[in-house]
Parts: sequence; structure tokens; C-alpha cells
Amino acid sequence: MLIIRELFFEIEGYNVHYYEWGKCNKPAIVCLHGLGNSASAFFEMAEYLEENYYILAFDSPGHGKTPPFKNKDEYLFSKLVKWYDHVFQHVLKEPFYILGHSWGADIALHYAKYNSEKIKGVILLDGGYTFPDFQEDMTFSKVYNGWKYYMDHSSVFESWEDVAREYKQFTQRWNEKIELMVSTLFNKYEKYELITSKFTVLSIIKAFFKESFITTYPYIKSPLILIHSTLPMDLENARKRGINELRRNVKDVTIVSMDETNHMVHWEHPEKVASEIHSWQTKLKVTFLK
Repeated sequence: MLIIRELFFEIEGYNVHYYEWGKCNKPAIVCLHGLGNSASAFFEMAEYLEENYYILAFDSPGHGKTPPFKNKDEYLFSKLVKWYDHVFQHVLKEPFYILGHSWGADIALHYAKYNSEKIKGVILLDGGYTFPDFQEDMTFSKVYNGWKYYMDHSSVFESWEDVAREYKQFTQRWNEKIELMVSTLFNKYEKYELITSKFTVLSIIKAFFKESFITTYPYIKSPLILIHSTLPMDLENARKRGINELRRNVKDVTIVSMDETNHMVHWEHPEKVASEIHSWQTKLKVTFLK
């Protein structure tokens, strides 16, 4: 692994936390994590990209070491991406690739919708194509109340063993690096408490239902790659519908299916995901030069 740099800067009263890998003269990839996760989620994947790219992974508000927004409406995608635009302007001068996992994929799509001139390509890691629109059983009340119950009853753990047992359910692969990534999601007091608050989680759930990812598709002008999971199988119909909608609305789409892989695609196959991204970006560069 090359050098990872942990950085902070203040903008609009918020102390923004992020990590950097690689050299700033390489193509830049901005990485946005999923709900309840943090920028550290990209540690392993970044190892396979850092020689060829300048990678920046941000803790979104209310996650990791970036403080939460005070108003729930600030988590609406249309407002969040305006805040992120100010953040990106602070550290990037040239157009860049934007990558998001899960919730981060939705942020990436909405950012590309409003800032197409700043985006060279969109990279979706199993997000921005099924939830909630094509998961018909996921009604607002079911999702909102489910997350509310989880935050009230399951976001505090007695021991690290309990934390590890919970998060091992989300991935078929586990090692010291994944354990380190998971450790950044918690504050350790007498118990292990999830950093992301119930207020933040429920505000984001509302945003998912108020501003659909589908509304962004017609505005995506740059090439887009979706690297998606294949497990659980009961989401297959939702995946097909989302992919069809992407292909119908976005001109330049690449779809990569990760066999026997769950939602945390970049944890289960970090090297393969990085390889797919590099192959896609290299082809784009060759096409552009032609």
C-alpha cells in the first residue's frame, strides 16, 4: 500500500474529514460511502487504484469524523450536492470521476445531474438503481420504521465481538482491514455506539423517497458504469428493472455483474472492482483520444 493521507478542512462551519491516496496529477476519483458507513470503507479498494488515480474519500455529514447537519432537509439530495460542490471546489480544480456505494451512489447521480460539466464519469457500486423505486415491498413506512427500530434497539453493542458478528453478516469476506474499516463506524464509551445518529439516518431515508434516483437519469451526460451485486437473489427483478431504466435513459452505460456477491461489492472483491473501474476508465481515455 502506498501513502494514505488523513485530512480535515473547514467549510460552512463544518470540519470535513477525508482521505487521499495517489498523486494529484493523476485522474481524480471522488468516493462517497453508503448510509451508516464512512470514507474508510474504501481503504482496500483504494490500494488497487492509487498508482493510477488520485483518490479522495469523504466522510459525509453525520458519518465518520464529519459532524452531522442540524436540519433534516439538508440531507435532501438536491441540497446535499450543493454542499458537496463547495467541498469539491476546495480540493479539486479539474473535472473528476465520481464514485458512490449505495447511498453514496445516489449522491453521485444527483451531483452529476446538477454539475454535468464537472464530471468525467459516474461509478455506481450497487446503488442508485433499485432502492426504493424498484423494490416495491420497500414502502416508506416499512423502511422508515425499520430503520427507526434498528437505531433504537440495535445501534449499540456490548462488545467488539458483538460488532464483528453483526457486520460479518454483510460480507462473505472478513479480515483485519475490514475490521479496521468497521471500527471507524463506532464511538467506544462503555459500549460501542454507532457514530451515525438516528436523526441522520431517518433524514436520509426521507431523502430517498422525496428525491428519486430515477429523476437523475435523463440528466447524466457522462459515461456511467454500474458494478452490481447478484445476492440476494430475491432482488434480481429489481436489479433488471433498474438496469433497463439506466440503459433507456443514459447514453453511455457499462454494466458489470459480480457473481455470487452481496451489497458490499468493494469489500468482497476490492481488487476485481478496482480492475473493472480501471479497465472502464482506460477504454474511455482511448475513445476520447480517438
